Amino acid sequence: MMGPVIRSALIIVILLVAVPLVIVIIASFSGGERLTFPPESLSVNPYRALIGNDSIRGALWRSLTIGVQVVVLSLITGVPAAIALVRYKFPFRFSIGMYLIIGVATPLIASAFAFLVLFTKAGVLGSLWPISVGITVVNLPFLMFSVASSLYSIDPRLEEAAATLGAEQVQTFLFVTLPGIMPGILSGTIMVFVLGISEFVISLLLSTINIQTLPIAMFASLRGPPPPEVAAAAGLYVIAALLVVLTLTSLKSTEQFFYRSD
Repeated sequence: MMGPVIRSALIIVILLVAVPLVIVIIASFSGGERLTFPPESLSVNPYRALIGNDSIRGALWRSLTIGVQVVVLSLITGVPAAIALVRYKFPFRFSIGMYLIIGVATPLIASAFAFLVLFTKAGVLGSLWPISVGITVVNLPFLMFSVASSLYSIDPRLEEAAATLGAEQVQTFLFVTLPGIMPGILSGTIMVFVLGISEFVISLLLSTINIQTLPIAMFASLRGPPPPEVAAAAGLYVIAALLVVLTLTSLKSTEQFFYRSD
């Protein structure tokens, strides 16, 4: 049983997480012309205004595009890297592993400034993909850690048995290794997607006036009285996160989702 101290600490943590989310959701339905809390009245007008606001709607679409690009880049690079570092022995393996996770250990502003100098020299600023590359480099370790954790949980004898039964390396990977690491891929994908659509510092330094992301647009709106559609955009972030969590927790377990029992 949990002691009173642990129980109190748990309640405090839950409140610290839940209260800001509840405030954002309630404020996103504010019926006034300006964003206030508590709202003067409740209305869906902020969401209607969001749909009609080309600037905020475009920023939201660009953030979602960056999130998808970050997921694709992370999967292409992070999954093979995690498998290689966990399953194979090769020279400088430890050094390469440290190099791949250095992005998460470096101060974010330092990484963002380095990307700014690099992409300015390359003359590629003004597109979304440099922002996606920068965010991927910084957040790649989260996907790698998740996949590596799943790899360590796989019994190596399963892959050995598949090889003994005549399965080729590709078949072993597709039908034994991949289903085993899929929970890690799923959780890592969700993590890097959420980090991608909400990244602020890298987006601030690498974006231009024509390709502002939603966090940058929301920050710019704070220079004056924030319009209700900004709260509606924040509400969409929260609602999307809740839908992801509810979808995952509605499954009896992540393993049962990816494994079938005959």
